[in-house]
Amino acid sequence: MIVERPRTGRSRAGLRPGRTRTLVDDDGEPIKAKGAREPMRRPQKDKNLNETLNPLKRYLASNIGRPWDKVYSEISEHLKPTSTVQQHVRDHLQDFVATKTRTRAGVMMATNRWGGERPLTESYCLYYVHPRTKLLRKNEHYQRAGARWRAAQIKEAAELAKRMRVIDEKTQLHLFDDVWWEVKLARTPASAQYVDVVKRARLSTLGGEKLYNRHGVYACDKRQLSKAEMKKLGLR
Repeated sequence: MIVERPRTGRSRAGLRPGRTRTLVDDDGEPIKAKGAREPMRRPQKDKNLNETLNPLKRYLASNIGRPWDKVYSEISEHLKPTSTVQQHVRDHLQDFVATKTRTRAGVMMATNRWGGERPLTESYCLYYVHPRTKLLRKNEHYQRAGARWRAAQIKEAAELAKRMRVIDEKTQLHLFDDVWWEVKLARTPASAQYVDVVKRARLSTLGGEKLYNRHGVYACDKRQLSKAEMKKLGLR
């Protein structure tokens, strides 16, 4: 599971095999070979560790339906806690498997690695341990982070469309108490006082940024749309 890449630094710095430090003159300044370019940074002798977690994911997938204690025991035989790197891979198990689960009001709940509890449908874990049977199960609700973000964006846009339409940069339509209003926007002045006509009329309790889905604007004018206008705009 762990691939150790070779040491880097010597070839980048132009050093010959076997040379582990830069040659310096009597003043401690590095000796640069004729025609050689100044190195961008000091040569490093560190190792880079490349973790390949896909085998771990495949192993978990092949053990769905088995008791989690046995699966974890077999994994522990090959990943020792005495090794810093192998222990780091063991820690990733908590990202893949929700081991702390319970049923609350008929809803399967899972506690993530950092202690926050959420429904399994919202969990980022690929698998979970059933709280009653203690068997490893697949999280059928799992989505990748990108898919979750896109789904959230689509949901947010749909919720916004229920109460607001954008006509242009200065004009929006808002639904207040089952009635559509045309709202004119202006930039919030830095020093002068201003009055938000929507807030003054108590048509909404939302904050300005959330209400208009923009930052730094306020409602300077409003008017209620007629039934004919709402029909023409497809708002009814």
